Amino acid sequence: MTINFELLDRALSIVTEERENALVTVSAERLSEPEQALRLLTVYQEQIKGRDIRVASTYYAACWRVVPAALLYMLEACDGRVDFSLSNLTIQIDIVNDYPRFFFVLKRSDTLPWPAGPKETWREHLLGEFVKDTLRPVLETAASLSGLPLGQVWGQMPLGVEFYLNYLADQSGDLPLKERLGEQYVLFSKRLGAEWFGLKRNPFDVKAVWLDDPYRPGEQTRMKPTCCLAYRTDSGHGYCYGCPKLSKEEREAKRQEILAAAASKG
Repeated sequence: MTINFELLDRALSIVTEERENALVTVSAERLSEPEQALRLLTVYQEQIKGRDIRVASTYYAACWRVVPAALLYMLEACDGRVDFSLSNLTIQIDIVNDYPRFFFVLKRSDTLPWPAGPKETWREHLLGEFVKDTLRPVLETAASLSGLPLGQVWGQMPLGVEFYLNYLADQSGDLPLKERLGEQYVLFSKRLGAEWFGLKRNPFDVKAVWLDDPYRPGEQTRMKPTCCLAYRTDSGHGYCYGCPKLSKEEREAKRQEILAAAASKG
């Protein structure tokens, strides 16, 4: 299957053209430079009403989850891939529906062929090089600027990557594809060596802790791997229901708060 750029745009905000009058536009290869990363994070902090650069850094890391999701999707669903190197990406922040959104602009959108030979012989190296050359420079700079542990910054990505893989599969209506994408994610999270991430363990290899979902009564949701610091925004959000920092009592109080808010809306 050829690459569906309309789907990448609609689902992941991976686009082929820059937006006019964006709040920030910066070449991604410069985001390993502290000055450029700080410029972007400062604007983002203001837009999300963050109290400090730390919460801007966690939210920023979460935004990057669409890129590994896109690459994993292409591995199973497409005849080729696009170049996700930092030198081929421009990052923009723009306001959509009154909220700041990151756009990942492909400077060149031509389809690149997969390496020759069976996928099993080159897949792990391709994913590892992507992590090392695209994700690590961005997240390590954000962690350094914010003073946050690198593992906490990486921890913003796993659940989002899983979510987007499921969403992309659902959009295709292809059940076997959904199963294959799940297998790709297992490889990415369980078999890809920690050395590619610059950590002692693969940050995507997280234990699933299930919670009752107050937003969808009768269903369950996952506890987040690390805290996103949402409580450090002046948005009134407070702690997330799935925050690993919450005690059992605090989580129950948050659940009741969410249920009460839903009931008041009728």
